Amino acid sequence: MPWSKAGPGHYQRPIGENEKFIKAIGDRAHAAGREHWSITSKCSFKLTEPLKAVDLSTELRCAWKALRYEHPSIASTAEEETLNYVVPDPDALERWSKETFFVHDAKISADDLIASFKPSPFVTAHYLSESSELILHTAHWRTDGFGALQLLNAFFEAFSALADRDPADLLWGREVDRLVPCIEEVLNLTDDATPEMNIAADQYISTLVHTKDAVGVSYRGDKSTLPAGTRSARLRLSQPFLEAVSEACKARDISTLSAVHASVAAITYAGAPVDSKDKHYTSTMRFGLRPYLPEPYGTPPFASALYTGGYMLKVPASQSWAENAKQYNEEYHHGVTRQFLLARRQYALKVQALMRKHEHAATSLPPSEVDISNVGDAELLVSTTHSRGDGALEVLDVSIGVETLTRQMYCFVWTFRNQMEFNLVFNEAYYDTAFPAQLLAKLKEALEEELQL
Repeated sequence: MPWSKAGPGHYQRPIGENEKFIKAIGDRAHAAGREHWSITSKCSFKLTEPLKAVDLSTELRCAWKALRYEHPSIASTAEEETLNYVVPDPDALERWSKETFFVHDAKISADDLIASFKPSPFVTAHYLSESSELILHTAHWRTDGFGALQLLNAFFEAFSALADRDPADLLWGREVDRLVPCIEEVLNLTDDATPEMNIAADQYISTLVHTKDAVGVSYRGDKSTLPAGTRSARLRLSQPFLEAVSEACKARDISTLSAVHASVAAITYAGAPVDSKDKHYTSTMRFGLRPYLPEPYGTPPFASALYTGGYMLKVPASQSWAENAKQYNEEYHHGVTRQFLLARRQYALKVQALMRKHEHAATSLPPSEVDISNVGDAELLVSTTHSRGDGALEVLDVSIGVETLTRQMYCFVWTFRNQMEFNLVFNEAYYDTAFPAQLLAKLKEALEEELQL
């Protein structure tokens, strides 16, 4: 169902099934003051003259208000079955901005700040004035990695537009036309599932069995060890290195992403206990759905929406790096099919049922694999330069990650400014900072050795 008016200035729609299942995963950690899989998008930037003279904290807060006007779903709130949005009056808009936009003047690092994040009913923005960094933090049910980076870009577009408009003068109330629909509505997946939809959903549900008894890396503590904050390790591959990787992959008729995925499998085996190295490796085949959606839903105005999906894939320990890369290449080439799209609603419903069924079930060893998530060319999502008058805001670096409260690590990969970037997120209760950095070094080594660079 679309958004509808529930009262004066109050709009509602039912929460989508995919939003609901992702929200249920995140909400499980609320009792610990955390939110599993919450998304963090981050960038560093600089201003050119004459923008260096502006009161940047005030200007960015104004841009944040303007961003809400263009992307009102960042201020929607979730109940168990519904999403709500309330059109703000000037006082409410000011209160919302104070509750969601934070200026950090102290010398706190972005890494320490991210590790301290708590759940919020809204998207929150954090400006680190000492390091000129901006961080957006949101529950995963609200968007995906692609959308989180698009929201960063939209924030800077709003900053650029401040020369021509004041957020107080915007026609508040009209922004409700831009509240985003759920993926089920976009794909016209009705409550009445066809046999084809159920068959497709069961096909993807069946891949969840691959997570059982899969290889994982060694970790600190035991099953009773509670999670702490999420940290990350970064790796940047230079333009010449990236070009060499691309050429070598082209010669082998595989994509660069497939080579990276095979290398993520390799570092999981490298970090695994000796008695686990004969187990299969399972990871997620993740796909952004935006390129496959009818117009206009794949465009940046729908950044604050969850339009992604995936399934599990295993590779046996007996396969070589080259065999794994070829298998991943075939899966990525197969990509998003009609059946994959048709399955979205029923898949989410069936996952929710499984979560309820196994909520209190005893588990074996906790999973601890390194998984992968790719957002491709981030310059398609975040422009490097945002002009304003005679000056400009230049984006120097971007990053994307999620909060993880398990022993699983997630390797995010993207390109920006002709370099390949990796962000390996991990929970500091289970790993020291050296181990993830070592894994990323091994990832680079795997690319060098297997592609004979």
